[in-house]
This record gives sequence, C-alpha cells and structure tokens, in this order.
Amino acid sequence: MPQRDEGGDEPVFKRSQWGTNRYVYNANNPIGLALIIISCVVFVVFMYLIQARKGPFEPPKQTPWSPSINENPTYSWDEHDEHEHDTPTADATPSAGLTPSGGESPSAAR
Repeated sequence: MPQRDEGGDEPVFKRSQWGTNRYVYNANNPIGLALIIISCVVFVVFMYLIQARKGPFEPPKQTPWSPSINENPTYSWDEHDEHEHDTPTADATPSAGLTPSGGESPSAAR
C-alpha cells in the first residue's frame, strides 16, 4: 500500500490510470478510503438481500384462495324474495315508471 503524505493534499477522487477520463476514489485520502469501504459493504449487503430474497427483494405474500365467482353464483340481491320486484308497491317513487331516456314506459302509462 502506498505511503500517505502527511500534508493532506490528496484529492478524494483522482483520474483513472487506465487511460479513460473517469474518476475513481483515491485510497490515499481518508475520505476516499472510507467511501471505498462503504461501497463494498453496501454491495455485500445488497447481494445478501437479493440471494436471501429479503427486504425489497421479498416476493409478494400469497393471498388466501377464494372460489371463483362462477362456482357459487349466489349474490346478496338474489337472497331476497323474487316477487318483490314484480309487483309495484304504494311507496314507489314517480320515477320508477320512467325509462332510462326519461319518458314513461308503456306499462306505466296504463
């Protein structure tokens, strides 16, 4: 490992020696060395989380199975007496005899 200067003039980042214009952490600077160690620790932790499928990489929880709507077609509105809807009642609203277009239905005109 290279000797550190006591002057403290080392930059945190230095140009890569591989002939590119990229910058890398400088291990001769204490902050650069800390960034190198922190980066390695974060990488190892993320690799563990991915491999163990924990944290944000955990698969979604399975919901309990429920029967399809086609297997048991009973609905709450089917449980009432079917003849309630066939006979008009005295407390029916005046709009009950209207069609969706707003006019009276032929059965309500009688």
